[in-house]
Amino acid sequence: MRTNIYVMTHKRFDPPQDPVYVPVHVGRATGPDLGYPGDNTGDSISEKNPFYGELTGLYWLWKNVHDIDVIGICHYRRYFLNESYELLTQEEYEHALADADIMVPRAMRADGRYLDYFGSAHHVGDLMETGQVIKELYPADYPVFCDVMEESEYYYGNLCVTTKRIFDDYCSWLFSIFSVLEKRVDVSGYDAYHQRLYGFLSESLL
Repeated sequence: MRTNIYVMTHKRFDPPQDPVYVPVHVGRATGPDLGYPGDNTGDSISEKNPFYGELTGLYWLWKNVHDIDVIGICHYRRYFLNESYELLTQEEYEHALADADIMVPRAMRADGRYLDYFGSAHHVGDLMETGQVIKELYPADYPVFCDVMEESEYYYGNLCVTTKRIFDDYCSWLFSIFSVLEKRVDVSGYDAYHQRLYGFLSESLL
């Protein structure tokens, strides 16, 4: 079984020495070369990094990495740890997925509805418009979206580990939603932080 955990980064860092971890320079098309493989080759949306954040790396992996069984997404400063607070090994990832479809971070809890929590830091109308797109494209998923908005649990950081098949299915779903949403949401008046809208929205959708 081939497993790779890709570490998304936009700056230089000390990559883990375990070869299961592979650095990916996200937004490579918009900045200087950091010396890591970039997300600007093949089928790429690297130039959208100011709006998509680490998702430009996610897109690149979906479209360009195929000879793999298990795929994971971490960040240069966010990783999955075992009970000894050490980075998980390939064996530990594969063991965890033996009886699960996907690994995500531990749930966090907001004080109230997730919809209100998101709205306290971002433009809540953008999240509601995302729900509308889901209703149009994937009507069977819309009730789940509504349930998640009413709950208080959420998952932070766009971190996950799963099979490449599930990863590809998720990316196909996610980016089809965003391709419509891009035509409906104008972020030109947002500051640089809030322009990373799609990275924030994807945490909700994951």
